[in-house]
Amino acid sequence: MTSHAPPLDGLAVLDLTHVLAGPYCTYQLALLGAEVVKVESPRGDMVRHWGGSDEQLAVGLGSGFVAQNSAKRSLAVDLSTQAGAAIVSQLAADADIVVENYRPSTMAGFGIGHQAVAEINPRVIYCSISAFGQSGPQGGRPGFDDVVQATSGYMSQNVRGDGPIRTGGPVLDYATGMHAASAILAAVLMRERTGTGHHIDIAMQDVAMLLLNRNTHIAAATGSAPPPAGNRDGLLLGRYQSADGYVMLAGYLPRHWRAICRAIGLEHFADLPTREFVQRGAEIDEAVAETLRTRSSADWDTVFHDAGVVGGGVQDLEKVIDTGQPAARSLFSDVESKTGTTRVTNAGYLIDGEPFVPAFGPPLLGQDTESVLADLGYSAEEIKRLVDDGVVRSPTD
Repeated sequence: MTSHAPPLDGLAVLDLTHVLAGPYCTYQLALLGAEVVKVESPRGDMVRHWGGSDEQLAVGLGSGFVAQNSAKRSLAVDLSTQAGAAIVSQLAADADIVVENYRPSTMAGFGIGHQAVAEINPRVIYCSISAFGQSGPQGGRPGFDDVVQATSGYMSQNVRGDGPIRTGGPVLDYATGMHAASAILAAVLMRERTGTGHHIDIAMQDVAMLLLNRNTHIAAATGSAPPPAGNRDGLLLGRYQSADGYVMLAGYLPRHWRAICRAIGLEHFADLPTREFVQRGAEIDEAVAETLRTRSSADWDTVFHDAGVVGGGVQDLEKVIDTGQPAARSLFSDVESKTGTTRVTNAGYLIDGEPFVPAFGPPLLGQDTESVLADLGYSAEEIKRLVDDGVVRSPTD
């Protein structure tokens, strides 16, 4: 545990999100100490059944869910019912922050859109995350990470082999979640000054274009985007084969070229004048490529590390974890869940050398339904009636 006083301690977050982008945003807030109530349908967040062991999937704690839902309470409620919408409206009335990531107007249809919530809670910070935003000619269009990679120009700047490629992993979901958390923190500070709430409108497509910020700037300023980068972009710049895989070299400047040559045993090239180095670039590049094919990626990674060269071996995630560097950076925490101990990520930064970590593990679907309703003043009889009527769900029903 960190010795920091959690900066969001005491702030109540109503989490109306599902899948990845929204839940990752609210996970960041939970890591910073906010009290997060995650509202799910009685069927549960769809990612509860994405990946994991049979035991994990049987209780709805698949890896797609566990990765970004620790330190949250789960309320399972049917928003399509009048009673269910009324429960969530009660929570919204007392929330400091509301986060939702459905198609624009979806929450308004349940009576818990920004306008309705702001009327009963003028200080609320209401964050709407969507694929294309709340406005514009495509504002109401649905989309997931992979589709937005295509529509945003992101894939057009990543072309390999037979055409544009989707980046491995839901990078836009997680980047959007991070960006939304940053916007919410800014809005919290704004509220301290103004005393009023704010509506945040964040679109995955905008975030995708920001991840290509230089290229997006060029396209916006000139009307023409730069050509896609390749695996080999210049002299000693790009991906090279090793004996068992690949390494990346970052030869952006002459001093980088010389450091690479010295590190891999081609000192006779390192001392050439820059002009001659460039003139003999093809010869040198081939000599470097031939040398790199003689050893493994891991070997070269060690060589580059020891020599202070800006280059590295292409490593699998599990091997990166085995290096001990992520652990030294306090990137992970072990948390308890219904299926035992599991490892999840922390906030990804250190303040005064300490991380922000989840206070507890991921919840079962509806694990906290009864306690959340009790906190709202519902009696045991009223809670039982809601369960019997299918308005809410708890693990005991």
